Amino acid sequence: MSANQPPDTSAHEFDAMNRLTETFLKYKMKLIEQKHKEPNWRMNNTKYHILKAIYHNPNCMVADISKRLQLSSGATTIALNQLEEDGMIVRLRSDSDRRTVRTALTEQGASFVKSAMEIRRQLLTDMLEPLSGEEKKQFFAMIDKITEQLALKLERQ
Repeated sequence: MSANQPPDTSAHEFDAMNRLTETFLKYKMKLIEQKHKEPNWRMNNTKYHILKAIYHNPNCMVADISKRLQLSSGATTIALNQLEEDGMIVRLRSDSDRRTVRTALTEQGASFVKSAMEIRRQLLTDMLEPLSGEEKKQFFAMIDKITEQLALKLERQ
């Protein structure tokens, strides 16, 4: 087999990965719907990751968010505008340099992030429930190994 050919992977293995992904996402949505009776339909992964970045780095600058999440300044601005409209964040301009803009979560934004992290913890707990302690160790070792391999491939490209 040449280096450019993909490994021989059966249709069954692809189907199993797809079933896992689909079931995982359906269960995640069920947990979210149970927690938030009125879901915020304007929320997406990018905005969630922005909120989480601000949560872990209070009063961070807009440029830091763009860099950390590898987003263009335009995409970051659009997402921040929507988050501000939804009452999740506030922007704080520097008195000494108006070009410097920091972001902070509102009470609603912080509450949303805490709730989302709680849902993620519950999802992980439920997902790993059927595994023994040793199986969990093996599972995460495999995830780490796969992640490292993909990261190496990304670096080479």
